[in-house]
Amino acid sequence: MTRSSATQYDRRISIWRSALVDDGTATVKGPPAEIGKRWAKKADISDGERMQAAEYAQDLTTRWTVRSDSLTRTIAGGDVLQHKGVTYEVTGTKERSEREDEIEITTSARPDTLP
Repeated sequence: MTRSSATQYDRRISIWRSALVDDGTATVKGPPAEIGKRWAKKADISDGERMQAAEYAQDLTTRWTVRSDSLTRTIAGGDVLQHKGVTYEVTGTKERSEREDEIEITTSARPDTLP
């Protein structure tokens, strides 16, 4: 890895997941807990891209790129990322490169959670 590629991962995110718990009646999602932190690249989706996708919601859609590892390969819908006090709900993930060394995470944040 070159120095320039290492500096692209300039955002520290925390990854949160809710465990399933038995409430005595059913199995439900418990409160989210932090399961790890990673360095990431951040790219907010432009308004032009959102309009092409026919997405008119007021959410902020953001793509995060992280290095693929045993934790980041398990990130899925239902998980959340936090960065600088903003909570981003994971809406999808995919391998980003042919070498399978990066994971792209698509997230959505509501305006009321933005600074």
